[in-house]
Amino acid sequence: MSETTVNPVDPTTTAALVADERARSAERARRADSRRRLMQNAGVVIPFLLVLVAGLAVVPNFASSSNVTNMLVNAAILAIVGYGMTLVIAVRGIDLSVGSAQALAACIAAAAVNSAGPLVGAIVGVAVGAGLGLVNGLLVTQLRVPGFVATLSTMSVFRGLVLLFTGGAPIMIASGGFKSVATSSVLGIPMPFLVAALLGVGMWFVLDRMRFGKHVVAVGGSPEAAVDTGISVNRVLLTAYLVAGASAGIGGVLLASQLGVVNGSIASGLELQAIAIVVLGGTSMAGGRPRIVGTFIAALLLTMINSGLNLLNVPSFYQYVALGALLVFALSIDGAQRAAVRRMLEGRLS
Repeated sequence: MSETTVNPVDPTTTAALVADERARSAERARRADSRRRLMQNAGVVIPFLLVLVAGLAVVPNFASSSNVTNMLVNAAILAIVGYGMTLVIAVRGIDLSVGSAQALAACIAAAAVNSAGPLVGAIVGVAVGAGLGLVNGLLVTQLRVPGFVATLSTMSVFRGLVLLFTGGAPIMIASGGFKSVATSSVLGIPMPFLVAALLGVGMWFVLDRMRFGKHVVAVGGSPEAAVDTGISVNRVLLTAYLVAGASAGIGGVLLASQLGVVNGSIASGLELQAIAIVVLGGTSMAGGRPRIVGTFIAALLLTMINSGLNLLNVPSFYQYVALGALLVFALSIDGAQRAAVRRMLEGRLS
């Protein structure tokens, strides 16, 4: 009887095949990351350039010094709130209370300015915002209430509190020094814009260069895996909501300085604007890496759209249509980006 000879598997060949597969996987991951970054940048930079060119070509007085200053101040306040929302969305959360939190912080800050001075008023306003963010964080982390439900509830609670605090009447700010913060400038650049830029740089450094940023990406990518690696998910979530509240507080202080008079109805609808600029800026609603620079550019974009519509005397309700369309566009880009990355990682794109 003849014996069948079985050739042993060459270990060298097996190792080469494994190494080749790993190299192909790494290449697919690299290309997927490149495609994701391209779509993120295109999703905000291209609309920004198109709106800028259209504004300069069609809208009268769009490039006037007064309008540019107003746009920069409005964009700065929106961007600061957007930074906090960026962090929350990056960890798979949502904060629908930022508009109400900003209104409450602005009104309490205005009252504190009148009674104790500008510095105390500013500190109180930021502290109020941080406290409201802490409430949201505790609801999510300790009571296990989903972020959407928790902040939808506190949105109503905070708005009710600000209406109770003001009694339905406006609060006039008497301090000229406090009101001058939003109108002062350094080398022609409005102070709120400089504050937004500095805060943005600080947020970018923390999230891109420090350990906390890696924890945010890990929690946003997979909370279960983050727990397995020893990351305190609750601490990251609590910090995210705390920062979002503090950002709303800073924005409220600057808004009070800009307006000079505040009431319980200010900052209505701010939450939708903040979500729109975050998603349009490239931060995925599915969580993951935050895009602070993209949020900043998207805040400028949305402000330019609103300013252009105002200068063209377009009725204000059309701005809600524009905001809704922009949000749909941003979510579409987010969905297309995630689908393209998933296909590339699966190796279905050449």
